[in-house]
Amino acid sequence: MKYCDLHNHSIYSDGSFTPGELAKYAKEKGICALALTDHNTVDGLADFEKACAENNLEYIFGSELTTGYNGKEVHLLCMFITSKNAHRVKDFTEEQLKNKETSNIDLSNNLNKVGYEIDLEQLKEKYGKNINRAHFAHDLVSKGYMESTDIAFDTVLKSGNGFYNPPKRLDLLEGIALVKSWGCVPVIAHPLLSVNREELEELLPEAKKIGLVGMEVYYPKFNEEERNYLHVLCQKYDLVESGGSDFHGNMKSQGDLNDAKAPYSCYENLVKAYKSI
Repeated sequence: MKYCDLHNHSIYSDGSFTPGELAKYAKEKGICALALTDHNTVDGLADFEKACAENNLEYIFGSELTTGYNGKEVHLLCMFITSKNAHRVKDFTEEQLKNKETSNIDLSNNLNKVGYEIDLEQLKEKYGKNINRAHFAHDLVSKGYMESTDIAFDTVLKSGNGFYNPPKRLDLLEGIALVKSWGCVPVIAHPLLSVNREELEELLPEAKKIGLVGMEVYYPKFNEEERNYLHVLCQKYDLVESGGSDFHGNMKSQGDLNDAKAPYSCYENLVKAYKSI
């Protein structure tokens, strides 16, 4: 069976692989189509296109945008960013990163107040400008404050625990409309990690009207029952099924490339949807 992996990260956000390393590894894992979806950035476009061409991989370049719904953080994949529309996406993501910077400063200050010596400027020197909680988590582990990144996320990096204050977010429905206006394809990432089933079924009818194209069904943390549930919803609302491992290399301990086991048809159907827009 042919597989695709349509949700991954590189050093341009919070992954440990360069786009070249990611493409080479995908080839080794037997993946036929790959997507790079770094958080709120388009900076890896040229490197990723070159890497996929060198490794004879079909590909989608995208960005994982942070949006909100009912006070919860929901991630929206903006798929099929090209050199022709990247400048429009970049204008938006640069504003998002400014909001994120304010949140990062607050988080760093709050951690330092209770004895966690985390230097935001050092994180930038090590990882680049696009800093998020994954970088904080990795630093907390490397300095011996936490046993794992999962523990860091479940404690001091969890929203509502007094350290992390989320940045201002774009509304999910507004985000879907914005992605469509750029000529890109909006896909909701790992929906059941963000909202419960009642909320998901509440938002999908309106999201579809606005232009939602797809939703992740294949995701490593979803069991068979959850995948079947999402499959039924995609059929009900005529959404394209997508899937990806959300691979971050060694920046997060959540799994390996191709863990989602997303069938190649996910890629083919997204391409069809893109061509129809």
